[in-house]
Amino acid sequence: MTVLPHEVYILQKYAEKLGVGVVFTPAYKVVDLKSGVRIALSYLMHLDESGACPFLNGTRCMIHDLYKPLTCRSFPYLPKVIRYELNPAAREVHIDVKFVMSTLCPVVRRDLTAADVAKMSSVKIAVKYAPREVEVAVKTLEKRYLYAKILSELWRRGDVELDEEGRHPFYPVINGFAFIRRFYPELTLDKLL
Repeated sequence: MTVLPHEVYILQKYAEKLGVGVVFTPAYKVVDLKSGVRIALSYLMHLDESGACPFLNGTRCMIHDLYKPLTCRSFPYLPKVIRYELNPAAREVHIDVKFVMSTLCPVVRRDLTAADVAKMSSVKIAVKYAPREVEVAVKTLEKRYLYAKILSELWRRGDVELDEEGRHPFYPVINGFAFIRRFYPELTLDKLL
């Protein structure tokens, strides 16, 4: 399950309070050559040994009313492809996201044909079927764009020198939210909720 950098802190806090073991692995990362770190812009939250969300207690989500991750709130309207691209000439981070209705949702499987699901990559069609979920997906995308916008701004100002991760696989990883807060301490978790 994909979560954003700031969500890692929120989910770790609740995991600790609830005694839940949760593991996150950095997913997409860019390198800042100036500070010698890989900046994680997304994370994967691992499922438990039974293949379930670690916050699931039977059929009840233990954090539903505390903080439900954006991916959970947008289910079944989820990103199928998230592509990050660095543009060194413009010193910008671009994000391209393609959405799809997940057939893991029993309601989607029950109500929609394969052709219907294929059409759901269109926001106009998906919003008719899952308006709240599409709204959350759009908010999630806005947060991804915010990370990209801030990193692009830092790059253009010369505060960072971004590069693709593959060229520097041994640099340590830092959470994207924590990295950005070095430059913008006023950006708090509350402002991202």
